[in-house]
Amino acid sequence: MYLPNLHNLVDVGIVWAIGLVMMLAGSAMVGRRLPPEIRIVVGWGAFCLVMTAWGVLSGLSLAIPATAFVISAITGALLRSGLPDRAEWSGIAGLLVLSLPFWLVMAPIRPAEPDTWLNILPNAVYLVDHGVLPAAGRPDAHSFLPAAPYNTQFLAYLGGLVEPDFPAGGMSLVNLLLLVASGGLFARTIAGTGPGEAPGWAATALGILLATGLNLGFVPRIHLAAYGETGLAVTALMAGWVFVEALERRPWPVLALGLVFAAMVEIKQSGFGLVAACAAAGVSAAMLERLTPPPDPLPQGEGEFRGTTPPPLAGGGQGVFALAILAVLPAVLVFLLWRFHVSTSGMDELRPLPFDQWQWSNLPAILGATLRTVAAKGVYFAAVAAAIAALPIAVRRVGWGFGTRFLAFHAALELWYFLFLLLTYVGHFPGAWSSEAHSFYRYETHLSLVLSLALALAVRETGLAARLTPRCWGIAGRIVTVAVLVTPVACLSLLRFDLAMPQPLVWDLAKNLVPYLHDGDRLALLLPGDNGSVATMLGGVLNDTAPVRKNLELLVRDRADAATLAEAAAQGYRLAFVSCTPEGLAGLPAQAAVLAKYDDGTWRAVADWPYPPTANRSRWQHILSWRPLCRAE
Repeated sequence: MYLPNLHNLVDVGIVWAIGLVMMLAGSAMVGRRLPPEIRIVVGWGAFCLVMTAWGVLSGLSLAIPATAFVISAITGALLRSGLPDRAEWSGIAGLLVLSLPFWLVMAPIRPAEPDTWLNILPNAVYLVDHGVLPAAGRPDAHSFLPAAPYNTQFLAYLGGLVEPDFPAGGMSLVNLLLLVASGGLFARTIAGTGPGEAPGWAATALGILLATGLNLGFVPRIHLAAYGETGLAVTALMAGWVFVEALERRPWPVLALGLVFAAMVEIKQSGFGLVAACAAAGVSAAMLERLTPPPDPLPQGEGEFRGTTPPPLAGGGQGVFALAILAVLPAVLVFLLWRFHVSTSGMDELRPLPFDQWQWSNLPAILGATLRTVAAKGVYFAAVAAAIAALPIAVRRVGWGFGTRFLAFHAALELWYFLFLLLTYVGHFPGAWSSEAHSFYRYETHLSLVLSLALALAVRETGLAARLTPRCWGIAGRIVTVAVLVTPVACLSLLRFDLAMPQPLVWDLAKNLVPYLHDGDRLALLLPGDNGSVATMLGGVLNDTAPVRKNLELLVRDRADAATLAEAAAQGYRLAFVSCTPEGLAGLPAQAAVLAKYDDGTWRAVADWPYPPTANRSRWQHILSWRPLCRAE
């Protein structure tokens, strides 16, 4: 289960191909002025815009625009001389070589975590199976939220055109691709790599670590699952980088920033709030610069700034507002298209509360809950405070440049996104989820990659990095290079969260059931003591992972007794799976998983699978209910 097979390696190759296509598309759109890592996300934004428009406005297969996009990306890159040059290929190769241990460890990843089974994976599989967005009058969508945003699923669909089973593990691998791309951007920024240059091995290794192991907000079971948190964190980083770059030069990379926002806006329903926060943060950072008095010149040798006036903003203050407004237009278009689809498709999504039911009275409790989270996650939020505190020190020392402007962007983004989250808790989350600031830390990690780069730049701009001698830097470089190669193996159990018990037991149960099932079968799932988690995962494994059993009609019950078996028989179910059979139930083997068949008025065991004694010796996590798997909580 830890070692990749040929099929897993093919999935890795597909992900790399997706990254290459997106990079070529980005090059066709904006040329090669921006780093290749940025161009991957620019291409993704263009792809989302095309796929959303086609999926919403046309009933024809999504394979048409997807194929046309790939061809156009390759053709456009060739016509615009957008293919990577030798230095870029060298940087990309170095990035892939140093991240190879991550790819080998993650290649066999299987779907995991509740939201993956509830809607993320079913939505991706729906695209692959039917080639259209779910809507009334189309095939049933076996998803809790079939109208949830699809920007991440569009990439999985592209891989699914090559390998239909790709979405199951491929969505995690796409998130790894985005993290590795962020590592490449870190490396180029820290090393100060210009056009025609590739960052060195040490800088590349440090960049990968800053995106993963040294990223204080990195949680493998979230950021390497199929969840949208990684996409939001990566697009926030890229948006901040491009926005700050735009403050320093003309012509503005408006199209690049706009397409990054287009990728961001429909990764999750909260994406529009992150777009607004990033745009507001960019404007706020520019305004802060204009309101800050020029730093006094420092004596020679005491700092890097040598002038009395900071470099001017490209286009001035009004120009920054124009940049922000123009940049959000592609995201607004994608957002409005999706709103039209939701309003006409008859499909469900998470809905905000009516305005007259917004919970303004919960604000004190929400603020208290966020403060408790800050205290519980003290290291992360101390790093946030440190990055903000470094801003005035850095401005006084080096004036305004890319590093200090990015620090200002980070500080403003923390404020604006926090205000958005407060509104979300007031107007979206019901009851206790609102007053307890549900998942506040998880949402805060959407800014974790921005924080990572801000901290790295703070070390440089405040002069801490200058205190190390070249010999120390050489030793540090060798250490981080070894660390990036060793870390994935050393942290194997954390990265392969899909193998945490009791998830493997459910995979085994599904594998045992598959030979007895056919597409469209009616199966009663009797899962005593289940809170819905085992049923969701078991149904997802059967319906959405190979070997697939499509359109199973499942009757789910959280008890297993004679009355429940009688209910299943009365409703026409002739197969029943009992995950943990109690003593004396219809003569079925006790304390085992049993598949029973109803025939001639009697339930008889078709097959049974005792739980291995070694299962209870492992450390179980509360990812799934335990009682349905014959273990007390």
